[in-house]
Amino acid sequence: MSFLTSARASSRRLLPSSYSLPSTSAFHTNAPRCSLKESDKNRDDLPDHYESQKEQQLKSHKEGQGKWNPDLASNSEADVKADRGEIDSVDKTFQELQAKTKHVPKQK
Repeated sequence: MSFLTSARASSRRLLPSSYSLPSTSAFHTNAPRCSLKESDKNRDDLPDHYESQKEQQLKSHKEGQGKWNPDLASNSEADVKADRGEIDSVDKTFQELQAKTKHVPKQK
């Protein structure tokens, strides 16, 4: 019996006495910012800028010329609108470009 106890004792691995846990940072918070676009982080006059854009939008809407304003939309809203092809100004310029370059392949 004494042989078995000594064999068990010698086959036991040495475990480290202290475990080190990965270091984690403390909980971080950021001050809330008044911005619609994710890219508008470093502007100081955001509330004034958005208020003037909204006033222009309401004025043009009352005159019957209201259109979608990408300055008042978030980046994701602008991306969805562009993916759907619902942006008027880009469509017009693209159609004009197609009309201008329609005859180019025939020249070569």
